[in-house]
Amino acid sequence: MKFRKMVRTVGILGFVLQLSTIWGTAAAHEDTTIHNGDRNERTEGAKSAKHVTVVSIPGLSFQELRPDQLSDLPYFKEMTELGAVGAMNIRTANRSMRDVYASLGAGEPAVSNVEALAFEAKESRHGIRVSDLMNRYTGLLEGEKTGLLKEDSLIVPELATLKRLNKEQAYGVGALGDLLKTYGVHRTVLGSSDLGRGMHLEQKQLRRFAPLMLMDSNGIVDKGTLGEEAAIAAVDRASGVSTDYAHLISLWKSRQGPSITLIELGDLYRLYNEKTHYDQDRFNELKKRVLRDMDQWLGQLMEAMQPGKDSLWLFSPEVNAEAAKSKLYLSPILHYAKDGGAGMLVSESTRRQGVVTSQDFTSTLLNEFKIPIPIGLIGIPIASTEVSHALDQLVKDQSNMQMIYRSRPSLLYPFATFEMIVLLIALIYIVWIKRGGRKEAVPAHDVLRIVLLSLLTAPAIMLLLGWVAAPAVKQFGIDGAIIVLVCSFIVGSLLMAMILSAYSEITTMIWLGVGNAALIMLDACTGAHAMKYSVLGYDPMIGARYYGIGNEYMGVLIGALVLGVTAALQRRYAARGTRASRAAALAACAAFLLVTVCLTAPSLGANAGGALSAAVAFGVAGAQCFAGERWRELRLGRASALLAALLALGIGALWLLNSADSPAAFARESHVGRAFHALRAGQFDQIGHLIVRKLRMNVHLLRASVWSKVLITSLFVMAVLVLRPRGRLSVWQHKNPYWMYGFSANMIGAIAALLLNDSGIVAAATMIVFVAVPLLLLRLRELAAQPDA
Repeated sequence: MKFRKMVRTVGILGFVLQLSTIWGTAAAHEDTTIHNGDRNERTEGAKSAKHVTVVSIPGLSFQELRPDQLSDLPYFKEMTELGAVGAMNIRTANRSMRDVYASLGAGEPAVSNVEALAFEAKESRHGIRVSDLMNRYTGLLEGEKTGLLKEDSLIVPELATLKRLNKEQAYGVGALGDLLKTYGVHRTVLGSSDLGRGMHLEQKQLRRFAPLMLMDSNGIVDKGTLGEEAAIAAVDRASGVSTDYAHLISLWKSRQGPSITLIELGDLYRLYNEKTHYDQDRFNELKKRVLRDMDQWLGQLMEAMQPGKDSLWLFSPEVNAEAAKSKLYLSPILHYAKDGGAGMLVSESTRRQGVVTSQDFTSTLLNEFKIPIPIGLIGIPIASTEVSHALDQLVKDQSNMQMIYRSRPSLLYPFATFEMIVLLIALIYIVWIKRGGRKEAVPAHDVLRIVLLSLLTAPAIMLLLGWVAAPAVKQFGIDGAIIVLVCSFIVGSLLMAMILSAYSEITTMIWLGVGNAALIMLDACTGAHAMKYSVLGYDPMIGARYYGIGNEYMGVLIGALVLGVTAALQRRYAARGTRASRAAALAACAAFLLVTVCLTAPSLGANAGGALSAAVAFGVAGAQCFAGERWRELRLGRASALLAALLALGIGALWLLNSADSPAAFARESHVGRAFHALRAGQFDQIGHLIVRKLRMNVHLLRASVWSKVLITSLFVMAVLVLRPRGRLSVWQHKNPYWMYGFSANMIGAIAALLLNDSGIVAAATMIVFVAVPLLLLRLRELAAQPDA
């Protein structure tokens, strides 16, 4: 009867979801964009005479924008004080500016190569005009199509190569340029970072990647100047070249109609490219001179801007080598308009003040002209919020992020290795005792127990240290803060483990399970401040996640709560010999439901894969603990039905909490909500791209991540404990039924996390530890009491 009711409920939910999908598809025929709005208003906005200028400075970083540096750069300083400042994640697979430009042009992560260069249509290379070369490769400029190209156009002959490299993308390279062209926005690119002047193209080291940002899908930019006209000979400058600032400003002033102009200033890049040849004092002197030249030019540009018409953006597509060595990977991004206000750039993609993504920048440039943003472009337009001393606050936050990123190799990766070593040593210790070494091994028993417990106290300590990170950086600097965090983690984990070792295993498991889960929930419901600055949390430098509950702590949260609840039920069973009461069942289910809702809610956990994994793990735990004898031995048919029902309920919850329809609600949506919009609009190809992206991430992590080794080690330890000696599993199921229910629920939950998350390896590894360690402790307790057990 209960099973029929469950099937009926799932069927109703599926029917309602199907109706919603049909309704959404019908609505999609009226407007295929997420950003619903008046299409006429947007079209008129694109036709207005607005001018957007994007200044790109390769090699610029936050090191050059420190207050002590800005004192010599009045116009950079004015831009940071009167405009909006932010830090943009420009991370790509190769950390190269060519990939950044390609990604900005595609609206999603893209890749390029060193041959994907842009040229002026009138230039020749390898003895052939580049327009003829492009036509040879693509056939795009034959016959009537020759009208696509003008004498002052820019072209990318290696377009076919670029498209092959990015064939899996939703829209492909040139998406931004296509949209701008469709809405009548004129595109211009000025300047390059070429290393050399006054020689044939074949002899130069060409660095002409900026047009990849504004080219259309035909590899064409309306107008541009990249070569000799954009630079002048200067024997005292890097590569013997200096940017012709006067000519660039003259070309910029000739803009007409709605237009976007991308200007690349390459002097700083050229200087860093030759740094190894310079005396340090001479390098510093030239760097100051280069920055002052840029500053004076920037002042001229800002002076010529018109209120209400001109909008200026400045960013760096690649930070310099010194900044990269210090792990300052986020790029400065500044916005200035004469009628704008000062403040901090913000984005709902990151929900972190001052931090935005390159995909957000792409959508923002479209939004400047009120061009509708297609569903496949995942960026959300950047906004500005009023903040006093915005740059100072941003630089301080950068230092905190920098410290967390740099501390990972010193803390997190050694801890994962330590985790594997402890699990294997504990297993070897148990085997040694079974072979008659009990008397010799007794002194090590207590030490090993403390070390095993420290593996379960570590996540809580790492989370608590998130509150210490910022004050530590302020007090001790980045290097000092790393030492403080590492020492505090080691002492805190072991001290907490020593305190808990005074209690029985079952009491300890209750405290560790409930305590870890409560801390994570408390932090998630109060802004996730500790998680943002926790080594086990997420990192804006990496860019995989910026808000909510990350996969590392998602695994800890689910695994710890299941362990804590089932350990509490086991203690009741051991004391009274009775099954769980209705009150205990309601309390446990309430805790499970609360955590699932937290993971599902876009404003809290915002972890779709985590919500589904929680639904599976908690559902299996609940069914085995409270649903009666029929559900305690899950056979294939019944188990499949249960898992299908749990996943359907999880998807239903995600749909209800994430499918917002209003434009205002969209601004607070997670990427999951937008995925549901794509599903309801019939954009199944977008869902396919999402799934492929997640699978690729899992395959990559399986090969490269230390967490995959932790997962394999844990599974090996568990297999040995369960299978040897034979019959041990049956004994545990009879003697410790609720613990075994929790272990099986966490195992199934870990499998679900592995399959349903883009970094499921991480979640599965952190979750499975809450099975492996308790199993080892349980076996150690048995052997201590009965050596022959």
